[in-house]
Amino acid sequence: MTDSRRRRGLLRWLAASSVLLAVVAVAVAAVWTAATGGSGGAGVDLSGLPDMPVDTRHAYEAAPSHRDLFAHLPCYCGCGLLKEPHASLERCFLARDGSFDAHASGCRICTDIALDALAMAAQGLDHAAIRTRVDEKYARAGPPTDTPLP
Repeated sequence: MTDSRRRRGLLRWLAASSVLLAVVAVAVAAVWTAATGGSGGAGVDLSGLPDMPVDTRHAYEAAPSHRDLFAHLPCYCGCGLLKEPHASLERCFLARDGSFDAHASGCRICTDIALDALAMAAQGLDHAAIRTRVDEKYARAGPPTDTPLP
């Protein structure tokens, strides 16, 4: 094989790899935008919260734009038994005044429920269907908050 053939083959491979990488980047951005309701976390200041895993950060970034969904979902981490009990998953992420509550920053169950709910919402499920699936999946995790059905 000649050097010019090798170079052409390498250039074709680099071009194909670049296109593939661009397609993957666009797909990841589209999924993230759908999961966060288009907010992408823009303008969300989480500086007052402790360090947290990236996926928990994503759940916090999506919480303000999905407040109504989170309000219809129970949490199963036991936060309904706190001195000031949470009424729903919304309170794990957001205080009544709209500021962020630090509770979910260290709670895997809160984060998992939120991420599952965001993924289901991105698939087009309504609040009632999401609630049913969350209840089925997390009922054994712990006592639920006293959250009314949507």
